[in-house]
Amino acid sequence: MHTRRWITGLCALPIFLLGIFWEQGDWLAAAVVTVSFFLAWAEMYSIYGIPHRRTLMLWQNCLALLFFVCTVLHHYVYLLSISFLFFWGSCLITIRRTVAGSRYEIATHGLALIYLLYPLACFVYLRSLENGPSYLFFMLAVACFTDIGGFYGGKWMGRTKLAPQISPNKTWEGAVAGAGLSVVMVLLTAVYQSVFLGYTLWYSRPHQYLPVLFLTVVMSAVGQTGDLCESAMKRDAGVKDSGSSFTGHGGFLDMMDAMLWIGPAMLVYVILWRA
Repeated sequence: MHTRRWITGLCALPIFLLGIFWEQGDWLAAAVVTVSFFLAWAEMYSIYGIPHRRTLMLWQNCLALLFFVCTVLHHYVYLLSISFLFFWGSCLITIRRTVAGSRYEIATHGLALIYLLYPLACFVYLRSLENGPSYLFFMLAVACFTDIGGFYGGKWMGRTKLAPQISPNKTWEGAVAGAGLSVVMVLLTAVYQSVFLGYTLWYSRPHQYLPVLFLTVVMSAVGQTGDLCESAMKRDAGVKDSGSSFTGHGGFLDMMDAMLWIGPAMLVYVILWRA
């Protein structure tokens, strides 16, 4: 299992890095999140026991693609219009087909907006900004190293259960180890950039360690909260994994549960403190 997790992660890493650093990475990022939405959508509706209606799938996936394209182009008025069309059209498809269970299905349509579409659009928007590659690299590093540190830290040192009713294998020691490893790796990157390149991640000046490290701890905690949130949904649904898209990681939602929370949190930081 451990070997398969590493193989899967290493195979996906070049695609993410290309989307982050390639000159035309805005459109590659949009393509990656579009595929992510397609796969995560199917898993989320399965968790909530919603039938996979072909009309609903086509409607939401097509509008999601249009939404991400408009995000790259910064057409904000269109984004609001697409959001309403996404939800209204989904509701019409539901009530046309059934009445039984419609309250759960309609609520899931709203969740698809809040939990999938908007967080994924955050990555596309952040990538399109001047310091976009640094933002995305930072988020990916925090999510990956928090997961690695949490997994091995919990395995080797875990004693105190973090949330036994939600995820019996997660421990406080693992949570701290995950945050600690992400801090160490981000710090090493920041030191290298400061010494050899003259800047620190998205800061134009070198040696801006304190704000970066503080943000690393916050984002690690946010990502782990997202992980617990998805675990709670799966436990309530009585499933271990959201799917089987990735060998060793489970489903697509399992792989990006932390990123779905880190992305919006990073956007809030950029808007409030970096504008």
